[in-house]
Amino acid sequence: MPAPLQTGTFLISSIGLEDPTFTRTVILLLKHHPEEVTLGVIINRPLGEHLKMYPSDELKNLANGLESGRQSSGMFYRGGPVEPSSLIFLHRIISASEDSTCIVEGLYAGGDLDLLRTNMAVIDDNIPLLRFYLGFANWAPGQLENEISVGAWILCPANVDLVFSEEPDIVWQKALHSLGGKYAPMSFIPEDPRLN
Repeated sequence: MPAPLQTGTFLISSIGLEDPTFTRTVILLLKHHPEEVTLGVIINRPLGEHLKMYPSDELKNLANGLESGRQSSGMFYRGGPVEPSSLIFLHRIISASEDSTCIVEGLYAGGDLDLLRTNMAVIDDNIPLLRFYLGFANWAPGQLENEISVGAWILCPANVDLVFSEEPDIVWQKALHSLGGKYAPMSFIPEDPRLN
């Protein structure tokens, strides 16, 4: 395996994965306890037009003061099919990481949004620092291991810059290509095989 199955690992969906929910997705594992539960969020599915399915006032209030020079709509992603109204957020603001969970170095989950707002107000940075995910993906004990054993997922070390990529449409290709070897050529296979 290219990376261990643990918190902070990317799951890259394989080309053969048939579930359309996960076609060409990259999932960041936020929690992996083999005897309990594995939980992650899809990092490359922006809400885009689906944003209007959620109460816009709530989302605007949530993003207020957190945009970092970006439109707030670009901060919201579909994290997965489970509990789509639940909210998980990831950030890379070390000065606001005290109440957060460190996923990998430089990447944190959750915490105090007011503390994030305070810190983002003084950070003069033009890179995305925060993402919100509505919903998540999870697996029962042994389920993910079984899916990996049949080739549904490819494990890859997490890359913080890919989590916050401003080009989510190519995150799957970039993650796969980063593994090199036999995976690099796979990253060039078009989604529609008729275009090959």
